[in-house]
Amino acid sequence: MVLESLLTPKILEKKPWKAFFASFFYSFIGFFLAYSVFNPDVSLAMVFLTTMACVPLLVSLLKKTEREEILFGRPLIRTHTDVLATFFFMFMGMLSFFTLLATILPSDLFEQVFEKQMETINYIGSLAGSAVRHSLLEVILVNNFKVLFFVIIFSFLYGAGAIFILTWNASVLGTAIGDAIRSEMSKVGLLQAVPLAIGRYMLHGTLEVVAYFLGAIAGGIISAAVVRHDYRSPKFKELLRDSVNLIVAASIVLVVAGLLEVGL
Repeated sequence: MVLESLLTPKILEKKPWKAFFASFFYSFIGFFLAYSVFNPDVSLAMVFLTTMACVPLLVSLLKKTEREEILFGRPLIRTHTDVLATFFFMFMGMLSFFTLLATILPSDLFEQVFEKQMETINYIGSLAGSAVRHSLLEVILVNNFKVLFFVIIFSFLYGAGAIFILTWNASVLGTAIGDAIRSEMSKVGLLQAVPLAIGRYMLHGTLEVVAYFLGAIAGGIISAAVVRHDYRSPKFKELLRDSVNLIVAASIVLVVAGLLEVGL
């Protein structure tokens, strides 16, 4: 596969920032093919196609890091930092593309390309609008922990399958930021609209994504432990404890993100 050969896990370990440009390119290819082949059902098709391009690379990276931790006892923090950095830059590349696309498309194309994403944003907005401040935090946390749960399950069952949920979240967040830029541009101009829109979503949005990354890594470790180790072995218990620590850390980050989102 041509896209798969653009980067290798060894390159990403040394230069994880390259994942930004790779995922930006993957997102462009996903959009181009979705618009060319699956029009008018672009909004979900481009997410699937972008995910398909990202999965082989992430599977190779996760297998490599799991093997190093299991076989060679590579330090926990070092192993997860490498994967986390790659996930982060890959997410930021997708987010940047979807934000740019949502900003520059004409209104009719914007509504078509980001139809499902806008439905999700409007649904979340309707829940927030009908909730008082205290219950709003509850709504946000329930939704975010639901996403975290499915990220862990997808990662456990499908390896890098959690990348679909992360790609979807990148497309939704990019749509929200792009839509905010479009709205603010008519009032304050592009130079002021961009930081205003980014500031509105990026702080809590970035924390949520970091939590999902931690969940994805935890699910992958549990999967590797189940496949490669007897459940009574010391290594299995060590990997399980490792995963629980990551899930606890992800949960704490989600709570902080929720508090920031409601402005507490």
